[in-house]
Amino acid sequence: MINTRRTRLFVVGAVILLAVLGPRSPHAEDHWDTSAYKDWTVSDVVIDGLDEKMAADLKGGFALALTTGFLGTKHPLFFPQTLEEDLNRARLFLARRGYPSARISVRFEPDHKAQKIVVVFDVDKGPPVHIASVTVTGLPADLEKKSNEAVLTKPKMVFADRDVEGTVEALSLLLSENGYAHAIVESDVKSIDSTNVDVLFNAVPGTAFYFGDLVIQGADDDIVPLVEKSVSAKDGRRYAPKLLGDSQKNLRVLGLFRQIRFDFEEAAADTINVIVNVTMREPHRFEAGVRYWSDEKLDGGAKWTHRNLFKRGRGGSVLGSASSFLQRVEFSAWWPAILVAKSRLSGTVGVRRETEESYKQLDTGGDVTLSYNFSLRSRVLVGLLLSNVDVIEKSDEVITDLEQDGLLAAWSFLAEQDKGNDPILPTRGTFTRIRFEWAPKYGWTDYHYFKVEPTISAFMGVPRTEQTVFAVRLTVGGAKPFGKSTDLLPSKRFFSGGATSMRGFKRRKLGPLDSGGAPLGGEALFETSGELRFPLFWRFRGTTFVDAGQVWPRIEDITADNIEVAVGSGLWISTLIGPLRGDLAYRLTYHETSQPRWVFHFSIGPAF
Repeated sequence: MINTRRTRLFVVGAVILLAVLGPRSPHAEDHWDTSAYKDWTVSDVVIDGLDEKMAADLKGGFALALTTGFLGTKHPLFFPQTLEEDLNRARLFLARRGYPSARISVRFEPDHKAQKIVVVFDVDKGPPVHIASVTVTGLPADLEKKSNEAVLTKPKMVFADRDVEGTVEALSLLLSENGYAHAIVESDVKSIDSTNVDVLFNAVPGTAFYFGDLVIQGADDDIVPLVEKSVSAKDGRRYAPKLLGDSQKNLRVLGLFRQIRFDFEEAAADTINVIVNVTMREPHRFEAGVRYWSDEKLDGGAKWTHRNLFKRGRGGSVLGSASSFLQRVEFSAWWPAILVAKSRLSGTVGVRRETEESYKQLDTGGDVTLSYNFSLRSRVLVGLLLSNVDVIEKSDEVITDLEQDGLLAAWSFLAEQDKGNDPILPTRGTFTRIRFEWAPKYGWTDYHYFKVEPTISAFMGVPRTEQTVFAVRLTVGGAKPFGKSTDLLPSKRFFSGGATSMRGFKRRKLGPLDSGGAPLGGEALFETSGELRFPLFWRFRGTTFVDAGQVWPRIEDITADNIEVAVGSGLWISTLIGPLRGDLAYRLTYHETSQPRWVFHFSIGPAF
């Protein structure tokens, strides 16, 4: 991307510098007797005279501030030099927020016996500096209306230099996104009197640029057309950094390149050629592994992948895996950018066998899926599943008219959006997903049903703590047979309980059970979890959690009266393959008396 540049706020900087370093009349802050408190423990820092949010923001930058963690609070030692540094931080903080005349006095509340002190900052903000007027000049006529949203500084607002800087950046981005690759935005602040300023922004757009030739370097010959299709910065389109960002995301989704870099050259007074430099990945990859965890016991698998098996980015893979409950062999193939750059057509054929306590099911067939990736972590998929099903209900208590051998043809839909700050262990953000399946009455299928399952997770940092995260999850589900089908296939029922489900129960043990304790599954599901994750030491993390949930045999049976609730704690250790996790849960409710109240789970990866 071609850089834009902006001028610094010379006037603002001078005002702030004078406010922080200039001469001050004698105040209590100039007459401390701090030597007696040197090396004492700071038990607390109090800021009076500011609203709660501003005080919290200011305190967060203090060296004397306490650091609170889940297992306790870290108390710094008092040094006069540290206090002076925090005072300078406070003056700068207030000046940047429109209070250059703020006065700060300091007092101490000592505990001589324990050699601890509370440091109190009394703040008199003084008169604020207000914005009298805001003027924007130099913008092209077609961007003047759009600039209203970019201007963060408004008349009558308290002046804050971060708003001025933010406006400069927003106006520069607005110009850049509309083709002005060399745009300059200058700002100026003119003092009217001690409490009022005029703010001026002047834009120098320069020439509007357009994309010219696309030059691709480093790609295999058969991959070049795929790169051309994936790059949005086409010849003749107006220059915009967003198009370049979208192009890079499209190329990353392909999974064919180890490195992607965009370079530029000005081919004419208003034309920019785009040079795409890529480094190809090794097309072959083989993976194999074995693991043990409390839900699946011992399981293992192997996968061979060729990213360009059929040329032009069309790849394929062979997968084999086996555990106590599931064995499968599959061949998959995909065709990227089949319709547009972000689309992909994929298909899978194979054999899948489930061996559970209450049933056996053998599926032979495959699916075809068309997907659209909005980003690397946001996508929509529509698919068609065709499979021959052999099913055996092993529990004598299940009375069903299911076809023991029949054809399943079902449409599927999946949409998911991951806004977490990390795809494996997020500490901020959200994750949402909704699945839908429908096997209609008409067509080739012998089974008719619909199934929907939305889930949402959220991750939030705990204020005033380091690396402590509060995570919540909610999953609900409903499925119903219709037409000639009066029961769901076992693999389409809902089950709950386990290390990544409701941890107060062993795997699949929450919900309908037969007399021997075998899980039967149901048509309705409810699960929710709240978890506090906090650092301990080295690579270890701890958790405390509350889980609740239930599975009902029929949708008509849904009631809140039998929802099970469990609490517990866990221990994680970070490894190269992800966190190894142990959770111990205790059920607060005891609706299902045949299952233990204490349950331990060992697994790999977070619970959600």
